[in-house]
Amino acid sequence: MGKSAKRQQEAEDEGRRAQDGDGKLPGKDKKEEKAKKRRSEAAEGDDAAAAAPAAALPPAAAAAAGGSESQPSEQQAAEVQPAAGSHDADAAGAQQQQQRQQAGKAKGGKPAPVLPWMRVPIAIEASEGVLLEEVKGLDPRLKTALEGSGIEVLFPVQAVVWAQTAGGASAAHDVCICAPTGSGKTLSYALPVLQALAGRAVPRLRALAVLPTRDLASQVFSVLSTLCPALGLTACLACGKAGLAAEAELLAAGGIDILVATPGRLIAHLESTPGFSLRHLRFLIVDETDRLLRQAYQGWLPKVMAALHGGSSGSEDSSEEGSASGGGSGGSFELAAAADAQQQGATQQQEDALQQTQQAQQAQQARRVVKFVVSATLTRDPSKIDRLQLTCPRYIAMSAVDHRYKLPRSLQEAKLVVPAERKPAALAALLQELSGESTIVFTSSVEATHRLYLLLAALSCLGDRVVEFSSLVPPVERAANLEAFRSGAAKVLVCSDAMTRGMDVEGVQNVVNYDAPVYVKTYVHRAGRTARAGRAGRVFTLLRHEDVRHFKDMLRKADNTFVKDHRLAKGALEAVRDDVDDALERMAAQLLSEQQAAGQQPQQAQQAQQQPEGGKPVGAAAQQQQQGGGGGKAAKRRRLAGVPELCLVEA
Repeated sequence: MGKSAKRQQEAEDEGRRAQDGDGKLPGKDKKEEKAKKRRSEAAEGDDAAAAAPAAALPPAAAAAAGGSESQPSEQQAAEVQPAAGSHDADAAGAQQQQQRQQAGKAKGGKPAPVLPWMRVPIAIEASEGVLLEEVKGLDPRLKTALEGSGIEVLFPVQAVVWAQTAGGASAAHDVCICAPTGSGKTLSYALPVLQALAGRAVPRLRALAVLPTRDLASQVFSVLSTLCPALGLTACLACGKAGLAAEAELLAAGGIDILVATPGRLIAHLESTPGFSLRHLRFLIVDETDRLLRQAYQGWLPKVMAALHGGSSGSEDSSEEGSASGGGSGGSFELAAAADAQQQGATQQQEDALQQTQQAQQAQQARRVVKFVVSATLTRDPSKIDRLQLTCPRYIAMSAVDHRYKLPRSLQEAKLVVPAERKPAALAALLQELSGESTIVFTSSVEATHRLYLLLAALSCLGDRVVEFSSLVPPVERAANLEAFRSGAAKVLVCSDAMTRGMDVEGVQNVVNYDAPVYVKTYVHRAGRTARAGRAGRVFTLLRHEDVRHFKDMLRKADNTFVKDHRLAKGALEAVRDDVDDALERMAAQLLSEQQAAGQQPQQAQQAQQQPEGGKPVGAAAQQQQQGGGGGKAAKRRRLAGVPELCLVEA
């Protein structure tokens, strides 16, 4: 035994010398190898010590502490293991990548909890789409309507949702869609819903789409109203563009199959419109879900859920039907009881009650409301998702492993780093460079939008027409400005983040972030106004030097670690400097006149209330007239003149 062990040791030494290449095993290498072995043993001991407390915790507490992520169990490994098949090697690599990401999160801090069904989403494969002729089960009338709208191919996300819902025929699963902006999410849920409702006999409200803003609701309504006539369906819009009474009259009259609404108007009709209910609803679509869940909107979600599952949500139909059949059985029972009450009374009554209960349960299951949850930046917060009360949900996303936010692949990104006082000149020079191209310029607030609009409109060096889009602009004027931008009459649209969510303006070539976004969600939605439906697009972000680090850290969450610098032409800033200075003076004068005009309106109204007919102002009204005052929009307008963070007035 001694000689055998010695020969084995010599063979191992020869192997090591062969690996070193020089035939020797230096003493220094031996020391390094021993030190490395000690460090490895110490690391294993630390890992075991860190895993021990987590193993002693309950599963939920261990997950919150990060122990379950750093040491995945066999069950978790099975959950993240993709289906076996021809891509076993890719699946194994994907699993290893996900485990590395989970380990990184555990080391970096407390990992966010994730719902089990969101861990392995159904991936949207990158492809050129599916031809309409190849879509299985598509109604010929719907196919003709799509072709009439210029649609010949379903985008990848649309094809995946169609397959998962069996073309609207399956009510087994709710569907969560997380896909980049411009990928065709609206049609992805519209097609299954329209297909499912195409065979309805009696027109009733069977589909409800909820969107956060009036403009988004109008956009979705325009898509549905284009396709509905081909199937004999009727869509209705309730978002405040018409009066509440006019909408209520239309809804109370019946004949509506699909309703597109904002949360406020939906709750107003549920509470005050006679005859309006969700008792026949089959589909609930929550578009821009993360925004709808983040803001209260008059507590719309609990009220809608109560309308779906409460006494007026449709169980009345099944109860009425059960009562009708049960009533007949009850009448027969009374006749039989009169003849022989002692033999059949109690037994027959129990059977009737059981039959009614089974009928009610079957009817309730048959009319289950299928929910579509849609957003480009869908939240993964379990507390928020749980409020939707999803049933066997299917999570559809761009990747089966990576859950970061996704930007369109055809998008080009660039940044301009300039001192704060030179941002107006840099924007003017950039817009000159982009002259003739449709460009959206984003700011951080509605007040900043108005200031920047006045500045650009006063620039004599800017040949393109500039329009404004924000909540400060009256709805009629805002719609006219948007239409002018869509038609090409205006090339530059200055807007607040009200434009970021879902607004689809065809042919937008550039997006400019004059105010850098603070959150990656905002950046994703802003950039998503261009590079839509596979088209090319560019996004430029103006940054101060102190903003660069935060900007880079933010973009890592969107799978982006590098944004190239965009350099303006030599002398471009100096060429526009004088024009920018003049425009700043004209902007300040315009803001002053607006402040004065806005301050006079509430003052005159107050004077009219306090001034006797034919007399002079008295008391506080006279004092306010002497001192001047403002109210209403004046409070907002007063903040327009000097806001250093927007750099519209040089320091």
